[in-house]
Amino acid sequence: MPRTFTDEQLRDIATPPEQHALAALARGDLPAVQRWLDEMAAGHAGLDALSLHALARKAGKLRQDVGEAKALQTLARVGRQLMATWTAQWQAGDARGAIADLVAVFRHQVGAGLAPLTEDDEHVTLCLTPCGSGGRVDRQRLADKHPAAYGGWADGVNSYCQGCKAQQRALNDSLGFDAWTSEKRPDGACVLRFHKGAQRGQALFTEAERSELTQTRVQRARARLAQGNTEVAALIDGQRKEWMPWHDFAVVWLAHLYAAALEIGGQPYLDELLAQTYEPAFVAGFPRYAALDDEALAREIARTWNYHCADFRLHEENERFVFTLDPCGSGGRLLRGQMWRDMFHYGAPLSPLIAEPQPINFMRRDAPSYCTHCAASNRAQLRGAADPAVPLFFVIDGHAQMAPGMPCRTYAYKRGADRARVDAALFHEVGLSAPTPPQP
Repeated sequence: MPRTFTDEQLRDIATPPEQHALAALARGDLPAVQRWLDEMAAGHAGLDALSLHALARKAGKLRQDVGEAKALQTLARVGRQLMATWTAQWQAGDARGAIADLVAVFRHQVGAGLAPLTEDDEHVTLCLTPCGSGGRVDRQRLADKHPAAYGGWADGVNSYCQGCKAQQRALNDSLGFDAWTSEKRPDGACVLRFHKGAQRGQALFTEAERSELTQTRVQRARARLAQGNTEVAALIDGQRKEWMPWHDFAVVWLAHLYAAALEIGGQPYLDELLAQTYEPAFVAGFPRYAALDDEALAREIARTWNYHCADFRLHEENERFVFTLDPCGSGGRLLRGQMWRDMFHYGAPLSPLIAEPQPINFMRRDAPSYCTHCAASNRAQLRGAADPAVPLFFVIDGHAQMAPGMPCRTYAYKRGADRARVDAALFHEVGLSAPTPPQP
């Protein structure tokens, strides 16, 4: 097949939107800056939604499979590990830093409305009007529409918020006081209160900080431009990774849930968990990706990796685009121990490697447990590879990243690619047989 892009065009496609915005700012093209800010604000929307629904559905499946009491115990264990760095920070007397980072998690949830923080001698309060995660589940009435996945809990709290409540209880139990509490309100709103601990009686934030901590860089840049202030370069530069707090928090939360699934039922149960909670969300995107032409597909996957907190290179082969991730923003950074706040290291509690090879871990020994969801998405695509209506848009080479320092690879196959020429090893990695070319 002929090449779609020149090398220069490929570099342009891989360039983060923030770099285009900075270039427009440098040449004084403010309308273009505004357009790029719009794109930047929505850059992580798809990943945000996938994280939210994956987490909620996994909690819901635990409740269905092991009962509510054991599901809550599991969420509590996950919560203790997820909140370990915050526990240490509060114990060290740094409530200011701990609170600021929890606010950052909620600040980047799509659709969230954060009022400026308020503060008294004992507490810092954050009003979410609405919350962009559990509040979104409530606003969309998902617990009523899909009770098995999102509802059915005895207290009426949805599946996502069960995880959030478990994290609060875990933090508070570890510290011996109510450091973080929440009050759910109508229409998806929620009020979070954070206790100052050893810093009680002190003013932790200035008035300006109480406002800025609830605003994204894009929001602050737009406000400056509206006032005629074009000093926004520092807000734009690096914006694609600004949502790392929520991104990494969700990734580590998922990683611990995978570990819990392994403890409950081994690799077969983890396989089932992914097949029932992750693959359906992934497959739901097939019609959209199948409708993209090659140029739009390359741009879409590049945007996804830019906002997945990854660093990557893009090149084109005859029948596919190749993204070399050094590292992948989730599994690769987990394997390298590069997560925000140093939250995750393989070998820590609820952070295992999988010793034995199985299709769900790309038939590898000592495979990173988090990367099993990539094997699940490969399986969802490759089992239908003989059908040209099934897009092969996000195929991971599960044997590329065999050690922390190695990059991972993703393939996005062009619409006219010969499916019979897809590397047979990719099928074998997830326990499938490569399709047999049709006989003449």
